[in-house]
Parts: sequence; structure tokens; C-alpha cells
Amino acid sequence: MLLRFDQVSFTYASLAQPLFEGVSLHCGPGWTGIAGANGAGKSTLLKLAIGELEPQRGRVQRLATAVYAPQRTDDPPPDGVRFLEATDVSAGEWRGRLRIGVDWLSRWETLSHGERKRLQIGAALWRNPELLALDEPTNHIDAEARALLLAALRRFRGVGLLVSHDRALLDALCMQCVFIDPPDLAVRPGGVTAGLEQQGLERQQVRAAD
Repeated sequence: MLLRFDQVSFTYASLAQPLFEGVSLHCGPGWTGIAGANGAGKSTLLKLAIGELEPQRGRVQRLATAVYAPQRTDDPPPDGVRFLEATDVSAGEWRGRLRIGVDWLSRWETLSHGERKRLQIGAALWRNPELLALDEPTNHIDAEARALLLAALRRFRGVGLLVSHDRALLDALCMQCVFIDPPDLAVRPGGVTAGLEQQGLERQQVRAAD
């Protein structure tokens, strides 16, 4: 399994400068973190990866199955009903690990954001996609929900893309991180803390060479 960006360029009509220009990126099994300032293109990268957006130049070699879990939880997940009604072992295990009630969809309006997020991600994990793209999964949830999600995400064996400002989550899960600085990006091994340290060393080397 390999998600591959080859010389990808993309921008929006409203932007004066390209968002991505000639970007190449390879992501294999395991979690790849995606870091960058607000508006840098993190969510756009996810949508290019899953096929919701197409590059204007270059090519994205996508995986056969992909699930995108957005940051917001206003609406129930598309597979929520099937997931809660499923009788297979996998569905029962995911519901148990994430402590998901089978009546949660019937009382969706009363659920906390953390409960909604657990159901959203539980349904995504149950589908067992080759690519799972998550956008800020731990925003505005309590410590218990965060711990349950972290434990569940560690069990995922496909290609995972994780957009998050949660440094501890990125450090705990990710084998590499993508740092977006439009129109370029840099890929560094390890979690976001190790990547930022490497970025600092690279900048020191550039300054020393000037």
C-alpha cells in the first residue's frame, strides 16, 4: 500500500499564489502527520489524497479504499447506522474499545462532541480502509475520549493521514510528519517534535552557510 503524490500542483482561484507547486510525497502503512499554519493547505492535502479534489498538474496515485473523517461532527457519520447495527466481530470490538452505545444515533442531538467523534472514527475504522484521513480528531474532546481514540488509532494498519495541532498525539502515532509551507512541503521522520527539531537544525545550517 502506497499513497503517492508526483509533482502535484494545486491552488484555489481566490489565492494569488499556488498552494502546492511540484509537490512529491510518499506515504506507506502507518501514520503520517500533517502540520502547518492555519490556511497552509492541510485539509486540502487530505482532500487531494482521498480524491475529493484533483491536482491541476501532476498525479496522485491513490489507494483503492479511502475514508475521510472531517473535523466537524454536526451530522452523523454516513456509515453510522450500518456500524451500530452490524453483528460482525469487528464492529463489536470497535464499539467496545471506543465505548460506543448502540442507541447513539437515535439520540445524536444529545451526544457530546467527544461521543460524536468516537462514533465517527469507530465507523471509519470498522470499514478498514486502505487510507484513513483524519482532520483534527482530538479538538474539543475530554481526556477520556482522547485516550480511547489514541488507543484505537494505534490499532489501524493501513495508510493514515493525520492533521492535528495536538503535538502529543502526533508524537505518539506518527512515523513521519509533513510540514507544509506553501507552495512547498518537507517530510521529516518521527513525530512533530522530532520534525521541528530537525527543521531548526536545517535552518541553522542554512544560516551558517550564508
